[in-house]
Amino acid sequence: MADPPPELSILTVGIEKHYGYIRRQIEMIDALNPGARFHLIAVDNGAVGEPVLTLEDPRAEVLAGVDPEPLPVPGRGSYHHAAALNMAVRRVTTRYALVIDPDLFVVYRNWISDCLAHVKSRGLAFFGVPWHPRWYRKWRDFPCVHFLLIDLHQAPAEELDFTPAIVEDREQDERPLQLWLKKHASVWYARSVVETRRDTGWKLRERFRDAPSELILPLVDLDAELTRPKHLQTARGRWLERLVPRRWRFLPADGTWLAPQDAPGFGAEAFEQLEPEMFVWRGAPFAFHMRRNVRDRVFGRIDQSLEEADLAAVLAEARKPGPWLDWRLGGTVR
Repeated sequence: MADPPPELSILTVGIEKHYGYIRRQIEMIDALNPGARFHLIAVDNGAVGEPVLTLEDPRAEVLAGVDPEPLPVPGRGSYHHAAALNMAVRRVTTRYALVIDPDLFVVYRNWISDCLAHVKSRGLAFFGVPWHPRWYRKWRDFPCVHFLLIDLHQAPAEELDFTPAIVEDREQDERPLQLWLKKHASVWYARSVVETRRDTGWKLRERFRDAPSELILPLVDLDAELTRPKHLQTARGRWLERLVPRRWRFLPADGTWLAPQDAPGFGAEAFEQLEPEMFVWRGAPFAFHMRRNVRDRVFGRIDQSLEEADLAAVLAEARKPGPWLDWRLGGTVR
């Protein structure tokens, strides 16, 4: 008897520096989800016409990427990524589609079956991770494309549009009032752009704002990760910040994040060098996000060979049973 078709399609978009990550993704999926059935669609956005990326896996389909030349120059990377997702999602034939960044790695055991069961039992249209609170200009309270599971019966593929509005956002920043605030009242300028940046996937939030959705909680170290503006560096400054209406507040709302001391499962030594964004679900480590582009551009992580060794060590640790993966809030172990 033939196996039933898979319920899940996994979509990922990468360029040349992500090829190794995509192969590691498949290895991690197989290691943590024995017997799970899925279809992988990988878009090689570093190649036009014919893909360069090869995946020796019958479950995988590799598509050539989108030509970036016609796309806007400001924010071209985001427009390029979005165009590839728009192309890929329309090739999905399963009910559920998972959009995942090549450098986000799930470490939760049996996550495919557990996430699908959760989405079905809750009737969710969207389930995934939010923008990490350090990026307070991005939207809150709705998943982003770093890890986004979609029920295509509730949010049909033909209605999904991942296109950003970065050009328009930058034009807004050039208005006289915004320029004056930048120069003379930088904190007020920063408050004025909280939750205003319309990056890849923002249209999903606008179109499906009322659809049932749920977030996987980020792990946030306020002392290390939310230090700008500078008043956030002190306990008093953070207390005062919580008095500000949420629309203009830099800090995330209570209940939308966890502190490191509340999630010791991510305290493993293996994470100290990587310093990724981390996410917790059901009281357990769920995923970590390398943010390759940010690490290169903002954090100055230029020696990728050292980072690859650290990543290999973390993934090797995640593939074997251990207390840091089995830990749960309240001491409950699956």
